[in-house]
Amino acid sequence: MSYRQIKISVFSAICGFLLLFPLRINSSARLAPPRDPREGILDASLVSIDETLAQIARQALRLPNGVPIIRLEKSRFALGESVFFWVGVEGASRDPIPKEYQNTCHLIVTRPDGTSKTEPVGWPVDGMVDRGWLGGAGIGSSETQLGRYTLVFEFAGQRTEPVSLFVEDLPIVKRIKAEFVFSRARDGLASPDENVTLMVRNNSDQMLRFPLPGGDNSLVSVSLSKSDRSYQSAFFYPPGSLSGVEKTSAISFDTYTWDVASQTPSITIRPGETYRREMPLRAALVEAAKGLSVRPGRYDVTFSTTLQILIGEKDGEWSEISTVRIPVSATAACVINR
Repeated sequence: MSYRQIKISVFSAICGFLLLFPLRINSSARLAPPRDPREGILDASLVSIDETLAQIARQALRLPNGVPIIRLEKSRFALGESVFFWVGVEGASRDPIPKEYQNTCHLIVTRPDGTSKTEPVGWPVDGMVDRGWLGGAGIGSSETQLGRYTLVFEFAGQRTEPVSLFVEDLPIVKRIKAEFVFSRARDGLASPDENVTLMVRNNSDQMLRFPLPGGDNSLVSVSLSKSDRSYQSAFFYPPGSLSGVEKTSAISFDTYTWDVASQTPSITIRPGETYRREMPLRAALVEAAKGLSVRPGRYDVTFSTTLQILIGEKDGEWSEISTVRIPVSATAACVINR
């Protein structure tokens, strides 16, 4: 029998032994002392294989030390708003969550028409990455259907109990019009030295409230990209370029509620009113230039935000659907000459 055959045969025997007696993988038993140099090489090779398999077995026995969680802030959503909920992993103890389980998170969404999709959910890259976490998730506004959605979150082969939410056609939300408007030159392009204006029109019969746009708790995102894709940048609009941000409250929040509204600068719009918030485009271009040199040329500029709106009063007829998250986005082309 050749050396290669001996090596394969012994390796197969070890694997069979490990399958029958997995708890003895760290046994102190060793082969007999080698009789010649070639047998010594074979013995060393087998010890190395034994140690590798032992390490794999130890890792396989590590428990995930966490369970998946999913939480809804509300179960009723309006067609046209961003469907928002929380998913995450809750640690079972103070011990760390093994890294090998961090790529096992999936969100399973069953749509009203019965079809379903499974999407991977990334593990947070900041903070204490070996601990439990909670993050915002959604179902994607481009494919929202009317009716019932069922959600399940998975981690390390464990799944949450299914939870349900409903997307409804609520006319009152359609009466809230929000948009970004670019000031344009005669050629139709956005003027770098003019404003981008956030406009919110309240065509409903209810009072609307939302946090001051552009502040720390209501950030406005900006993206800048060149037509040939040679330059791309994304960042938040600098709050210091907006009026009123110096009055922003020190409190922070994930969800805007009636209790939060009384503690942070808020905008109130009565029925029939329109709110305007002007943002100099030049301030965004200067911010973009900080990270990477912006060369002269034609660029697409996108402003976007999500307005968290309270409709009516705390105990009113629309309290069950508040907070309503309304996405706002607009893109315009502009020419940068310097």
